[in-house]
Amino acid sequence: MIRVLGATLVLAALAGCGTPCTRIAAAEQGADDKGAGCNAGRNAWTQSQVTTCESNLDDCTQNDLKQLDLYAQCLNALPRCGEGQRTSWELQRLACATDNLLFKISAGCASNR
Repeated sequence: MIRVLGATLVLAALAGCGTPCTRIAAAEQGADDKGAGCNAGRNAWTQSQVTTCESNLDDCTQNDLKQLDLYAQCLNALPRCGEGQRTSWELQRLACATDNLLFKISAGCASNR
C-alpha cells in the first residue's frame, strides 16, 4: 500500500513537469498499474517512443499540446480497476484517447506519435 501511495505521489509531482511526451508516458504507466487488478491491456511507452515523440513536438500546435496534456490528465484520473471491471475500465481508458486526441490534434502532430 505504501508503495502504491509513493508511486501515486511521484506521478502527481511529475504531472506538471517534463514534456507532453514524458507526461503521457508517465500517465500510460500509471494507467497500466491501475489496470493490473483486472488484467487490463497494457500501453506503457518505451523510451524509444518518448524520444520519437519529443523529437517531433515542433510539428504540434499549441492546441495539440493542450490536447496531449488533457489526454495525460484523463489517464491520471482513471480509477483503479478491480475484478470484473475489465471491459468498463478499458472503455474508460479508450474514452481518454477518443475524447482528447481523435480528430482533435493536427495531422502533423498525430503522424509522429
